[in-house]
Amino acid sequence: MAKLPPPKTTGSLWQEENGRAYLYEDLRAMRIGDIITILIVEKHKGSKSADTNAERDSTISNGIGGTGMGYLGIPGIRLGGEAKRGFGIDASAKSKFGGKGATNREDTLTGTISAIVTEVLPNGDLRVEGRREVTVNSERQIMTIGGIVRRVDVNTKNTVQSSAIADAKIEYSGLGVVDDVQRPGWLVRILDWVYPF
Repeated sequence: MAKLPPPKTTGSLWQEENGRAYLYEDLRAMRIGDIITILIVEKHKGSKSADTNAERDSTISNGIGGTGMGYLGIPGIRLGGEAKRGFGIDASAKSKFGGKGATNREDTLTGTISAIVTEVLPNGDLRVEGRREVTVNSERQIMTIGGIVRRVDVNTKNTVQSSAIADAKIEYSGLGVVDDVQRPGWLVRILDWVYPF
């Protein structure tokens, strides 16, 4: 977090750098070090399906017929029926492909977290970062958030919706026994990574 400028010593009890001493401004965050409350309401849903059919059929047939000079260029030698069939080409190929797939995903994340203003951009927007860690019965839940907030999106209660955060990065993870049993063992994960089929 960027450092605050040193306080001015003018001999007055009024400190301009004190963010809570302004008489004509509300309590919305606007300076480095101010705290802002973020309401996380993330709902995402997506689906996709695809169906592909492809088919190809090719046939080729070619034969060689003898003349007065013969195929080999020797006068008087002509190719018989069996020889003609031996030099002829008769081939066919056929391929067919079909593919079908579908995916459906839906995610929901709600919560409330407080973040600190770490930078005020030249246009007045605020860069915020926040982290919350809660441990209950050796289960640790960690939530982090970061992004850029416009001052006009912050309401009078000093809160902002997560959907109004630009370049947002929201992470919610857990560590503990419950998280360990939800994942396969390390050997199984290695075999799944190495298995080519």
